Amino acid sequence: MPNTDFLRKFFYRTACPALFLTVLSACAHQTSSKSLAPGPNDNDRLPGISVSGHSRMFHAENKKTEPLRIYSTTSPPPPVRTTPAPAPAPPPPPHPVRKKKHLPLQKDIFFAFNSHRVSYANRSVLLAYARLLRKNPSLTIILYGHTDPVGGKKYNRTLGFKRALAAKKILEKARIPARRIQVFSEGKRPSAGFPECKKPSPVCYARDRAVRIRVVRKGSLSGISGIHKPKRKR
Repeated sequence: MPNTDFLRKFFYRTACPALFLTVLSACAHQTSSKSLAPGPNDNDRLPGISVSGHSRMFHAENKKTEPLRIYSTTSPPPPVRTTPAPAPAPPPPPHPVRKKKHLPLQKDIFFAFNSHRVSYANRSVLLAYARLLRKNPSLTIILYGHTDPVGGKKYNRTLGFKRALAAKKILEKARIPARRIQVFSEGKRPSAGFPECKKPSPVCYARDRAVRIRVVRKGSLSGISGIHKPKRKR
């Protein structure tokens, strides 16, 4: 058994120091190597924080921190729904214009007894005829002077002529040329418009004291009594 003891002693003498040296070298290598445990590195480090693999402490980098900016995200106001104004109501249909009914002009103007003065009412009648003549240049007016049967034939003819001339003067003042006005005197002679009174009375005589008015086209002498028609030249 001498070989066995020798081998055992040789193993203890050589293996123990080698094992001890191996353990020491492992400890020394462990203190100088990086930790294999997962931890923060340069890829996943936080901003402003430096990571060192040889140190267990995290050191903040000395950088100027920018002021915290707050951005307000205000949503735009909801769109305002404007309802369209209602369409204006159509205007009412225009009322039919009624044509003014022109009353027929009075065909006679009347005078007081033994007078050729034109009254205010008769003046208005003559002015209405003047407006008619101004609007229609192709018209001509004819005036017939009449009297009642009281008095002489010559006197009444002169009085009838004065009455017709008084009416003509008013028309001329209303800008009617004299060539468009014809004047005649019937005196006390009865005519179609003024028949002879059957019974002498103030009412019938008042009707005779007048000037008859006729409007005709230029060149026409219709309405003039036969004794007043001018004779044709041969």
